[in-house]
Amino acid sequence: MTIPRAKPGRPHTSYSPSALRSLPRCGMPDQFSLLLEWRRSEAATRSLAKIPHDFYSGTTAYLLEVRRSYEADLRENPSGRKGEISRQTYQRAGQIARDVVEARTQKILTFAFQTSIGGARELPNALPEEREVYERVLAVLFEHRRKDAPYLETPTAALTPPVALPAPSTPSAIPAVVASRPSSPTARSAAPVFVRILQDGRPIEVGAETIDLRKEDVLSLPPETAQLLIQARIAESVGSTDGRPNVT
Repeated sequence: MTIPRAKPGRPHTSYSPSALRSLPRCGMPDQFSLLLEWRRSEAATRSLAKIPHDFYSGTTAYLLEVRRSYEADLRENPSGRKGEISRQTYQRAGQIARDVVEARTQKILTFAFQTSIGGARELPNALPEEREVYERVLAVLFEHRRKDAPYLETPTAALTPPVALPAPSTPSAIPAVVASRPSSPTARSAAPVFVRILQDGRPIEVGAETIDLRKEDVLSLPPETAQLLIQARIAESVGSTDGRPNVT
């Protein structure tokens, strides 16, 4: 009897469920490579590097998937080489992600401190989660300076507090800084002066109010305060409420 030969063609291969899990996953190596690239980028610049807006949620999901994978491998074969490799991959990916987050957090804290002492209120390439942290830390720093170190809240270091003159015979409604500059034309006028802020600066105290100095803002200030900001090149004169020329 003649046995028919099988027709030539591609051989059939069957995989067990465990063998299918051992096949490489397309998404995981790509994400791992991205983590390495983001860590290199973050270490190469003093500012925040540009990373995807879903970095935090995407990295969390990726690490959860890697962990599920290596736990399944260990349950199937606790002493197997594949499970150990998966575990090491998870640990390394977690450390790389930690490096990225900690590097960015350190930069955010530095930027918040610089802003609290008069630096620009800018945080380029910050993700929404990071901007929220920045604003909260900045609020804490401002509150600390106002409450515990109010003497730090001055328009500029070059401007020293005025020396009080002998008390006049009648109470004066003019602030002490005006009395220390009797020759200034603004000392004889209590009309507010409008100024345009030229650069971000630390907040200033005007009476019982604290005013933030932000670039391009137009503020109505007492003449003596406006004069100090103009001399420090922090602001420029715009106009006064009574229409008279401002001090330049």
